Amino acid sequence: MEAVATRPHKADPSLSALLIVQAVTLFVAVPLGTEYPAAHVLLDGCHLLYALVCVAALTRHRLLQGVLLVGLVLVVAGPPAARDAMTRMGLGFSPTLQHDLIEIAAFAFNMAVTLLVAGHVFGPGRVTGHRVRGAVLLYLNIAALFGIAFNAILVHWPGAIMMTTGAPIATLPGARSAALTYFSLATITTTGYGDVVPVLPLARSLANLEAVIGQLFPATLLARIVALNLAHTRDDQG
Repeated sequence: MEAVATRPHKADPSLSALLIVQAVTLFVAVPLGTEYPAAHVLLDGCHLLYALVCVAALTRHRLLQGVLLVGLVLVVAGPPAARDAMTRMGLGFSPTLQHDLIEIAAFAFNMAVTLLVAGHVFGPGRVTGHRVRGAVLLYLNIAALFGIAFNAILVHWPGAIMMTTGAPIATLPGARSAALTYFSLATITTTGYGDVVPVLPLARSLANLEAVIGQLFPATLLARIVALNLAHTRDDQG
């Protein structure tokens, strides 16, 4: 990844905007949603704003915009539509199946967004402050993706991740998502408070993988981005 003396990409400011929305989502809306039901309005608003910024700013390619829009529709309306269709056909639609559909759609959408953000952060052009913030956004997005994966595991194996007190993770969807977001952020930063631990081998393996990524990402990719940004700033001042 070489420094290129070109104008900042027009999508760069969207990276800063997405970082703000993602930070509010993970550190404000998600935890508040466990204590105050009205906070779900803030959480839904953050998700919608995040998706709209992604669709409008991260790509000008019509096909990619269409794919993102379809993904957003599937996340919001896919499970209810599938439930209604299966009900009309006389088939069962369990809460677990609905949860799985939501998790798959959410994971796919967030993975697509993460790849788009990575393309802008590590793409050609000068490394601006917006791109540095975009690299931080990538770090948070990775934690969010692992949180979704941990949530999916816990639905199928309720004892996969446990409190060290022996108590299970919260069963209500909002409280469970908040607890696993906390666990994912503690894992990727290798904070390791020790109050939540993976028990199932698959959950342990994912936690190990996230911890490795959490160590390597800041030490390699993020450090490289910051170094290029400082070099470009010195060039401008010189």
